[in-house]
Amino acid sequence: RSQKEKESAWSDAKADTAAAFLPVYDNLERALKQETADEAYKKGVEMTMTQLKEVLAKLGIEEIPALGEPFDPNLHNAVEDEGAGENIIVDVFQTGFRSGDKVVRFAMVKVAN
Repeated sequence: RSQKEKESAWSDAKADTAAAFLPVYDNLERALKQETADEAYKKGVEMTMTQLKEVLAKLGIEEIPALGEPFDPNLHNAVEDEGAGENIIVDVFQTGFRSGDKVVRFAMVKVAN
């Protein structure tokens, strides 16, 4: 195998592994948005999310900027909204991620049209 093939296989393996963990990310994100009087529980969820983000960052997996950004069909899946400025993302339903130039998961967003 050539060096380029090895690098491509490693990149694909990282992206596939990260994609398997994204439902966990989504559930933690939803949990963080819920009101709770239990501060220890809230702190535990925050720490878990921080740790997951650190692991993804070490793998070179980064969040795709979305809210307030111009819509980019190469990075975002869109649902249209007639209310705001044209082609500006006004809500993020699901965070997107990428590894270098490779999109691991597209950001699911609401786009003003």
